[in-house]
Amino acid sequence: MDELLKEIRTLRAQLEAAMTRIAQLEAKGKQDSGNSSKPPSSDLGRKRKPPVEPSGRKRGGQPGHAGQTRELAPPEEVDEVVDQDPQTCENCGESLQQEPRLDAFLRQVTETPWYKAFVKEFRLWLKACPKCGKTTRGQLPMGVPDGAFGPQLQARIGLLSGRYRLTRRETRSLGKDLFGVRMSLGSVQACCNTVSAAVAEPAQAIHTEVKLAPEVHVDETGFGRCGKDRMWLWVAATEDAEAFRLLPGRGREQAKDLLGDGFSGLIHRDRWKPYEVFKTAVHQLCHSHIRRDFQSMLESMGETGTQGCMLKLASDRAFHLWHQFEREEISRKQLIRLTKPIQDEIWQRLEILRDGPDTTKKARGTAKDLLRQWASLWTYVHRDGAVPSNNHAYAACGISDIMPRPGLCRVGLSGWPGRSCTTGSYLSTCRHNQRPSRKASRASGASYRPGMTPSEVAWARALSLMPMSACK
Repeated sequence: MDELLKEIRTLRAQLEAAMTRIAQLEAKGKQDSGNSSKPPSSDLGRKRKPPVEPSGRKRGGQPGHAGQTRELAPPEEVDEVVDQDPQTCENCGESLQQEPRLDAFLRQVTETPWYKAFVKEFRLWLKACPKCGKTTRGQLPMGVPDGAFGPQLQARIGLLSGRYRLTRRETRSLGKDLFGVRMSLGSVQACCNTVSAAVAEPAQAIHTEVKLAPEVHVDETGFGRCGKDRMWLWVAATEDAEAFRLLPGRGREQAKDLLGDGFSGLIHRDRWKPYEVFKTAVHQLCHSHIRRDFQSMLESMGETGTQGCMLKLASDRAFHLWHQFEREEISRKQLIRLTKPIQDEIWQRLEILRDGPDTTKKARGTAKDLLRQWASLWTYVHRDGAVPSNNHAYAACGISDIMPRPGLCRVGLSGWPGRSCTTGSYLSTCRHNQRPSRKASRASGASYRPGMTPSEVAWARALSLMPMSACK
């Protein structure tokens, strides 16, 4: 009898372990970009919204819809003006050559010129001195590179390989097709190395500036391999500059490399623990990341799903108040007062998840971590300059094309204004001094201050992201 009871207890323990494992695997199978850190490209089996029933109206703009047309380029951007006068009246055929002009309809056509790289040959002649017989060869003019390619071409090669992340072979092919330049794979690599080395000094200066900033937005993402090392791209973004570091790791040492050992300003971040190494800094956790955790809880069964649903609704109310504060509809004091009951509710529900016997392991761990970092959740309520979302790190110049979830932190928040890149850096560091429209920033990824020469634009864009060849 004792052996039978012992066997029953063993089987029961095995069954409980198996059920727990099944629940974990089912939860893992339900993960997508909306409730986990997985990128949208992995949402292959995610259920889509049901199709909307046809309304019976024709496609396109409806009657009364305000039409939109392409805006004309300003006069200073027009390179050539062609006047076209009518020769005869389209009604009676009378000549109109001597009649005065009334008004003009403007039609602008944008075209790219046929571009072919030009080759300049320098003949360095050798001459002998009539007095001593010593031979002397002519020298290259100031500014002419020692290699076979000029600075503008090297900048464009660095741009294609670094910013647009073409392979070396694709870069070589595009250079031949677009510019008519024949170059080897080794030459492409040499151009990338030259671009990286050329901006090492300004990159270090901008990185130092970011370390001394009063507040930063930080994040990191996987960036493939360099040799045997798994690389991570780290970003620290301020209102004026963005510093990127490509480092072989995702721990505390890399975080210190990004911000320095003694950073004591305001850090906007997610819940990644290595950032907690900055003990003297003020922290603001990204609520958009936390909402994703709430969504994961909401999709669970039982008490976890109930509390997740209520936490998501509480988060909605908190963001609504923040939007009102941004629109100056409520004051800072009102924001603090109205957010207090929401804070109390979230605290109570997190305690239920932490102590509840039926809570899933993942939800219990999330609740414990949020309660442990409770003060860092609400820094934005009391402190000027703090915001509840870390979108600024994702909106950094170039990072939105690299990060797996560029829209992750946009929870109905007004986007950060675009900034124009006027100098690049060895470690993807950009400085900004202009605010173009958000539409233009989203379309181009970066814009450039007026008056820049084509060479300066090419260099600025080429240096906007460090090529992988610069990894050591």
